[in-house]
Order: sequence, then C-alpha cells, then structure tokens
Amino acid sequence: MSNIAQITGNIGLYHVARELSLSGWNVMPTVRNARGADLYAASEDERTIHPIQVKAHSGKPQDTSLGLLPETIVTPWWVFVVYTRTPEITCYVLTLEEIRARMARDPGTRSKKPEQERIFWLHRKYYTPGSESEMREARNAWHRLGVPRVIL
Repeated sequence: MSNIAQITGNIGLYHVARELSLSGWNVMPTVRNARGADLYAASEDERTIHPIQVKAHSGKPQDTSLGLLPETIVTPWWVFVVYTRTPEITCYVLTLEEIRARMARDPGTRSKKPEQERIFWLHRKYYTPGSESEMREARNAWHRLGVPRVIL
C-alpha cells in the first residue's frame, strides 16, 4: 500500500472516530492493517460494543473489493468514507447484511477468470452522493448504531 493510500486510510479512520466520539461513543482504533475491524465503538455503559470496518476513498468513490469468500467477513458495521481528502467528506454507515444484499461477483468479462476465481465487490453507486442508487438513509447516519449513552 502506498503512503498516500495509508494516509487516506488514516484520515478516514480518524474522521469516523471523531464523528462517533461526537455522538457519544467511546472509540478505540485497532492495530492498523490487522484482519478484522478497524475500530470499536463502545457505549457509555459498555453494554453495546460495535466492531466497525472503515473503507476510505480519497476522492470520488471506487468499488470496494470483498474478496473471494465474502461469507468469511464478520464485522457487522462498515463505514464508507468518500471524498476523504476534500471538504465534501461524506460517510455511509452500512450493516454487513446490507452489503451482502448488494454485493456482486466480477462478471469476468475482462479477466476471463473462471467463476470460482472472480472476487466479489460492492459497487460505488451505493455510496456515491447523488447517485441514483445512493443509500441516502446511510449517509452520515451515525444514529444507525443506536444510542451510546445511558438515559436515566
């Protein structure tokens, strides 16, 4: 991974951590480039803990690779950060179920690979602001994670 890609990933990760912290979550980043969640968000009473995968795109959104075996992905919450290096930075908060419902396999038209060697993708149209297929309900939708504070 290039230095620019690493910095973009850091910007996205810490932007998500900031937004979650502003919403009242206690956020803990994990070891970078480790398999699994990029950060954990814990409620005030620590009864709710959300593992979160962050995917950052420096400028306009790109399709996101989900690999050959997307069934092995277990992180329940994903945040796609688009236009990371611009003032128009935008986040999409999605569940793993939403991603699985929308993922598609590479058709193999360019690669000519057999089906079992073609990776799965989440198309950028779902997290591109203004796209006809944009998941508007997920845009900057931090409330989807629930209430982080104990209400007495």
